[in-house]
Amino acid sequence: MAKSIPRTTTHKSKSITKTTIKNFQVQISRKILKVKVYTPICKPLNGSLPSSKISHMLKLSPFNYQYTSGKETKTKTTTAYMIKGLRGVLRHQVMANCKEHGLEVCHTSDKETTRQGKSLISEGFHLAGSCLEKNECIVHAVFGSKGNKSKIRVSSLPIANISHKTFQTDFRFNNVHISTENRVALTYEGETIQDFSERYFSGEFEFEIDVSECTAEETGMIIEGVMYMYRLGRGHNTGYGELKIKKMKLVKMVTIREPKISGKEEFTIKEHVREEAIPGEFTEALTAWKKCLKGIKAKNKGE
Repeated sequence: MAKSIPRTTTHKSKSITKTTIKNFQVQISRKILKVKVYTPICKPLNGSLPSSKISHMLKLSPFNYQYTSGKETKTKTTTAYMIKGLRGVLRHQVMANCKEHGLEVCHTSDKETTRQGKSLISEGFHLAGSCLEKNECIVHAVFGSKGNKSKIRVSSLPIANISHKTFQTDFRFNNVHISTENRVALTYEGETIQDFSERYFSGEFEFEIDVSECTAEETGMIIEGVMYMYRLGRGHNTGYGELKIKKMKLVKMVTIREPKISGKEEFTIKEHVREEAIPGEFTEALTAWKKCLKGIKAKNKGE
């Protein structure tokens, strides 16, 4: 029996340079609340890694930077880390503010009690997501719950520690001081038998909250929550993790992407980000939030 041999056909492809779409751009528009803060010392949220004595921040990829030393240009490598816990701190602060204003809003927990029967829900809150079918509260509308999408996204550039004043790099990050503290937990007859290390960071950094999908009153609620944020990370009771809010700015951010032909007949994407401050909308958001609170309080009194 004869074997069937697959037929192959060749097509002469057209040059990419002749099929390039001219004047094609993609624009992504977002509304961002930019926040600049300072912490004198912050103990990160992350616990110790398995089989390690060091309490790590979330370690990201290393990157190179260049700096000048006399007439020479030198290259060095440093490590980037991620700041965790910003969204959680914001949510808890917004919840506390709403409770203070007399609003009953979602708690972070969707369980009423622990296995030991201890209540998880404080007075003035309801189970996360339990308000969705009847009358969704404003906290759930913004932060969502398990299975329900959040309207906002909280992010921060990675942090790194570069002491050289003349450094240059293409990597975008917050330059802060990062240090490791070695501790001795237990000694016996003058010898260390238990020790551990923890990492801390201090300095000024920025984080962003994407409020593109939020209404004016929801944006106002978030702005108020940010203004009340005063801690981050663990160890707050021992002086770690104090946050000082320095600046806030609401901006319209437009990311423009355009395909460009390269020498190898491949498309590289040229990206440009344009920012425009919108202070009027910042003020309108706070005004709308105050008006919303008055309306809710008036309704509660009427009931």
